[in-house]
This record gives sequence, structure tokens and C-alpha cells, in this order.
Amino acid sequence: MIDSLPKPFPALDVSEDRNPAMRLFGLRFFQDQTVLEYLTEFLSVVSYPKWLADGEPIRDPLPPLSVLRSWSDQKLRYKPPVRLNLKLFALLGASRADSRHETHLEHYRMIFDALRRSISSDQSAERIVRVLEELLRGYQGAGLNRTWCAQTFYPVTASLITQETLWNDTVAKKRDVRDWNEAVSHFHTFFSVSKHRFMARGGELLYLQICNALTRDSESTADLARRVGITENEGSLETLHASLQDGLAAVYGVQVRSLDRLVEYIEGLHPETHGLTNEDSGDGSNAQVCGWCPRDSWQEGYLFAVELSRVLSAALDPIERLELLMTGCTLQVLRSLCAQSARYAEPPAPNGRGGVLGYAWIFTHPYSASRPSRLASQRNLQAVQALIYRALRHPALQDNAGRAGARTDLKTLNKEADTKYGHKLFLSLGKKLGIIAPLKGSGARFVMTDGLLRYLVMALLRPEERCTDRVFIERLYRHYGIAVEGENLTDAVLWSGLPANSSVQPERGSWLAEMLRAGGFLTELSDACAVVRHPFGKLRDDRRNA
Repeated sequence: MIDSLPKPFPALDVSEDRNPAMRLFGLRFFQDQTVLEYLTEFLSVVSYPKWLADGEPIRDPLPPLSVLRSWSDQKLRYKPPVRLNLKLFALLGASRADSRHETHLEHYRMIFDALRRSISSDQSAERIVRVLEELLRGYQGAGLNRTWCAQTFYPVTASLITQETLWNDTVAKKRDVRDWNEAVSHFHTFFSVSKHRFMARGGELLYLQICNALTRDSESTADLARRVGITENEGSLETLHASLQDGLAAVYGVQVRSLDRLVEYIEGLHPETHGLTNEDSGDGSNAQVCGWCPRDSWQEGYLFAVELSRVLSAALDPIERLELLMTGCTLQVLRSLCAQSARYAEPPAPNGRGGVLGYAWIFTHPYSASRPSRLASQRNLQAVQALIYRALRHPALQDNAGRAGARTDLKTLNKEADTKYGHKLFLSLGKKLGIIAPLKGSGARFVMTDGLLRYLVMALLRPEERCTDRVFIERLYRHYGIAVEGENLTDAVLWSGLPANSSVQPERGSWLAEMLRAGGFLTELSDACAVVRHPFGKLRDDRRNA
């Protein structure tokens, strides 16, 4: 167990971060950030210009490896656009009626009329505008109960990734603003873009974890790769950086260019609004500033980088790739909470070792799990939550939170850490992802879903790779601490503080094999041997460059 406070990456001054959870896990994983918004924020950092110190803008998904290796205490900044014209046109009709200010309605009508006048067609121009509005509304992703500007698009293209923008309703009422031009002329008075209420920095933290891993020395990463079973060729930092650079650059291809043109056209219907809300200093001085991640998180960051590289290099349908990336980002948050907690708290029991990162998750069949396996998974989930709880009570974190000058008392900080950033975040996020059930009531346990299993096949195998089912089960435990059967399940039971018990093992053959077979991932060669197969080939270079 580590005795000192976590060191930040990059090496920023974090002395004012008193909340135990932020100080332990980084700035920050937060309960109000949705599964979709973790991915969207991650892609926002990937897709838009980035700056380190006063250097030139970095337009590639990742900084060059030489820049990463010399990165010390500079803040990472990035600048996604504010697209108020687009959001107003597409999402006003999907927002709560009581959240629509009169200035919003006024500008919506202006955008609608400007678009209608620009259409020359034998059909009704107004009907075409309505169709376009419904088309763009179909990309509504998260925040259905929020004001239109605070909602998030599903990121089918980078042009739909926008900066979090909140309408300051109280200020608008107090100032009695009645004109849209007045509202955008005083943009930072009537709107907020830096509260991080929904784009809460979780996606930024995932991006920083990858950068952190790529700054490590080759000897450390090679040792982790050997323990997990990653080949030297795939796991070298140079290969991994190049693969991620290519894969992240190819997330969006030529198929979205027509949509990009439509987005740009609608956003440009009122240039004054776009100009006033997208100040560009040219040097990133007015850009978003990323937080930090724990330096020790390079291990889970490295595994995340390898898994993303495999998903991105497979010839997948673009929407399916986004769905898999969304699962991967959320799973990485859950893994990060457990891995960092395992460094700062004693395990539940001395006998079990857990996966490579020191923890274990006991997964069960979603519908037909036996009573002993359900109870073991329930106990394991409780042990995981207790691990996170104990880590947040680490003496160094408690001393830091309670030292003189803190504006919030220690009891309040601990309660906030538990509910918004700690074990309750783990539980709620697992339920949102569908891997903890039931959603309500007692008896919560880990369950394997078809969507999760599909992601795990894509992330644990390279495109077209085959491995035995035994090897696949071992990779599950090494990468994620996921135990389903055999020796790993026995170890996970011991890690959870339970006695070894053969009744938790599958009774009528492997339920995981049945799910793999149903998904088209398993080929049985004999009664004693089966092969798990990645069903997709490698993304061709010509498609990457499209």
C-alpha cells in the first residue's frame, strides 16, 4: 500500500485539491457525467487543437512522442467550438418548454427563416427545413431534460462535438435581457462554458491517462506487457503511439462529410453569433484547461491504450466503433477507480491476489446464474465498494483534506467523495453501463451483457486473432480482474473475503462459452478445446486515409 499522496500527471500544483476522491483519482470522475459524455469529452480532446505551454497547436490526436516524453508541468489546453446556432436549431424543440427564454425563441425563428429563404426547391421550403431539424435532432445524445444549449449530441462526427454551454437563467432574469444580440455580446455573462457540470473532465482524464502511459520508460511498460500477455511488437510505446495516432485520426471518415457541411452551413447562418461565442486567440490562451490524473495510473492507462488500439484498428461499422469506444471509456473509469483504490487500501482478504491491477470482479450470467454464484458476485461487489471507501480514508488523503485553511469540513468532504466521486459513482456508472443489476432494489451483482462481451472480444484480441477459450478467460482476469470460472473465479472469491467454494463454479458447462457461441465468437474444435475468434479484419490503410 502506498503511504504518500498521489503524484499528479502533469506535475501541476494540486495543493488546493482537498477532496479525497479528486486527490486520489484525479480531476475528475463525476457522478453527473453520462456514459455518452465520457466518450464525447474524450473525442473532444482528440479532435480539436491542443496546446502545451506556449507551443504551436497540436492538431494530431496525440502530441508527438518526443513532446510527450519532455512533458513535465505544462497544462494541456484544447478548444472545442461553441455552436449555438446549430444547437438552437436542432435542440430547442427537444428541450423543456419552461427552459426556453424569449431571446432563444427569437433567434430560433431567425435561423429557421434564414434557412428557409436559402432553399430553392419545387417542394415546400418550410417542410424541408422541418425535415433538416428532425434529422439533426436525431443526433441528440444526452441531457434530454436540460436546456437546449446544455445538451450533448451523439458524436457521429467531430463537427457535432461542442463545448459544454450553460444558460445562466438567474442572471438573465436579473438583467432582464430581451435581445439575443445582447445575450451573445455579453456571452460570458449570460452563458457559462467552464463549469464542467456535465462534461465534467472525465473524458479529459482518460486522455491524460493515455498520455501518462506513453511518457513511461520502455522497461516499465514492457514488464507490464509481459505480465498481461501483450506481445513486444504490439506493446512497444513507439508502435502503440503510432497505432493510436492513426486509429484516432480515422474515427471519422468520408461518410460524414455531407453532415459536416450541413452543420457548418447552419452554424454560419448567423456569423455574428458564431464570432462572438468562439473567440480565438490563436495561441490557446482562452482554451479549455485539462485537469490531471494520478501518475500511478499509467498502468491502467497503458492497458486502455492497447485495447483502444485494437478496437480502432478493426474494420468496424463507424457507429458500432463509437458504441464500443463508449463502452471502453466507461469500463476504463470503473477500472481506474478500482486500480487506484487497490494501491491505497488493503485488500478485503489476504488470500486472493486479484487481477494484475490488484482487484477482482465476479461476473455472472444475466439471467440463469445459480444462487451461490449470485451471492458470491453480490459479496464481491460489496468488497469492491468497500475497497474504494477504505482508500478514500487513507491517512494521507484525510490529513490533506482536514488541514488548516480548508473551506469545507472533513465530514462534508468525505460524504461528497463517497457520493459523487467514490463507491457510489462506481455503482451508478456500472448500472448505467448495464453490468451491475438490478437497477433498483437489493442484491446488486456484476452481470455479463452481450454488449460488454462484444467489446471485450474486440479489446482483448487483435483483428482476426484467435485464441483458446482458456487464454481468453485468462486475459479477462489480467486486464480487468473479471472472473467467470476456474482458478480465476476461485481467486476472486478468496479476494472478496469468502471461503473457497466449488458451488460458485458453473454447473452445466461454461455460460461464458454459450454467450460467446451465441455472439458468433466461439468455434469448438473438440469437446475439450474451443477457439475464440475476433470476427473482423484489420482496417485497411486506404480506409484510414479516406
